[in-house]
Amino acid sequence: MATSATQCLYETFPFPSPGVDRPLIDVVADEIPLVIEGGPADGWSVLDAGCGTGHTLVGLARAYPRVHFTGLEPSAAARDIARRLARRHGVTNVDIVDGALPDAALDRRFDFIYSYGVIHHLPDPHAGLAWLGEHLADDGLLHLWLYHAIGEAQRMRDRELVRLLGAHEDAPGLDVVRALGLSLSLDAYGMPGAWAGTALDQREQDVFDADAYLNPVVHTLRFADLPRLLDGVTDWIAADRLYGPHGAPYLDLSGTGGLPPHGPELLRPEDLFDDPGLRRRIDALDHLDRLRAVELVQRPTGFRALAGRGAALHRCTCRIAGNLLPGAAPGA
Repeated sequence: MATSATQCLYETFPFPSPGVDRPLIDVVADEIPLVIEGGPADGWSVLDAGCGTGHTLVGLARAYPRVHFTGLEPSAAARDIARRLARRHGVTNVDIVDGALPDAALDRRFDFIYSYGVIHHLPDPHAGLAWLGEHLADDGLLHLWLYHAIGEAQRMRDRELVRLLGAHEDAPGLDVVRALGLSLSLDAYGMPGAWAGTALDQREQDVFDADAYLNPVVHTLRFADLPRLLDGVTDWIAADRLYGPHGAPYLDLSGTGGLPPHGPELLRPEDLFDDPGLRRRIDALDHLDRLRAVELVQRPTGFRALAGRGAALHRCTCRIAGNLLPGAAPGA
C-alpha cells in the first residue's frame, strides 16, 4: 500500500501526543454512556478507526476491560506509541493493527466503530465510510467526529495560506505556521480539559499545529452532508454533539433530556432564542432544518453524529433516539 502524504505527516507528528507520559484521554470513556445506554456491553468488539497514539483507545479499553478493542492506524510511529501506552497502563484487551481507510485488510466485523477526526482527512470520505459499513455488525453502531464547515472557515483560510507559502517545499514544515503567528488551542473545540486541564508542551503543540495547518487533505462538513455520505452504509443517523470555542453541548432535538443532573450542557434548538415567535418558528422545522439553525447560531468547529443499522437504536439513550435525522428507518 502506497504511503500517503497524510500518513507521512503523522509519522513526523504522531497525533495526539508523541510520548507515553501524557495521561490517557479518559473523557471519551466517561461520555460513551450518554450515547450508548450503559456503554459498550461485555463481549463487544470495538474498532477505533484511526487510533493515532492510542490515548483515547487505551483509556476506553481500561474503562471497559471485558470489551475487546482494535486500533487501526497507518502511522508506524503512532502505533509504536499506542502499544507502549497500553503496556504502561497494563491494558491487555486491545490490539493495534496496521492499516488505513478505505483499503485496510481486516477480516472481522465490530459491534461499535468510532472514528474521531479521520473521515475528513480522506480523499474520498464516502469510500472510507463504506469500508466502515462493511466492517459493522448487523446491529452495529458507528460514531463519528468531524470538522464543521462554519466554525472552521477561518482555520481553513489560514491552512490554505500556509500551504500556498510552503508550496515549493517537498514536505512543508511548521516554519510558515510559526512565521504567521498561528497556533491551535484545544479551546477551539470546547475541550480544554481533555487532558485534565494540563497545558500542552512544545512537542505536543507542534503536533496539534501540524494537524491543524499542514494536513494535505481536509474536508469540512455539516449535518446535512451525512445522509449523502452514509447512503447505503447505515440505516439511520442521529445528531449527538457540537464542539466549539463556546463549549461542547449535547444536542436534544426532541426535548427528551436524559443527561444526569448538573452534568454536561444540553442544547435544545428553541433555547437559541428568547423571542416567543422565533421559538415557535424553529419548533415547526424538521430535525435537519433545526440543526441548520443551531449550526448557523453556534458556528461549531466540530460535531459528532451516531449512525447504526438493524436494531442498534435500541442500544442507545433516549436522547439519541430523539435526534434522528429525516429519512431514518431504524430496524425493529
